[in-house]
Amino acid sequence: KGKEEIDGADYHVEDEENDKRPFKCILDVGLQTTAAGHRMWGALKGAVDGGLHIPHTNKKFPGFKASDEKGGEAEYDADAHKEKIFGGQVKDYMEMLAEEDPTKYEAH
Repeated sequence: KGKEEIDGADYHVEDEENDKRPFKCILDVGLQTTAAGHRMWGALKGAVDGGLHIPHTNKKFPGFKASDEKGGEAEYDADAHKEKIFGGQVKDYMEMLAEEDPTKYEAH
């Protein structure tokens, strides 16, 4: 079934109580670099929120912050991930472009 509300929060379909088992997939990135914040993590998040069971952690998602000290608690900011999913960085860039260089803004 998947998530009803898109909020960027951590979600695992296998935690839901269903009559059927969810469809299990494996993310094969091939030769792609798996850098933190890469757009493929957005695609993974969309697939997981859509109801696919893809084993993953949120360590590479935007908004994840590792602990400063060893053995400490890591943090995951779901709002930062949601902002990235909805293209908040693009909106900020376009607003900045409209103010600083209107001709370049019009070209986009």
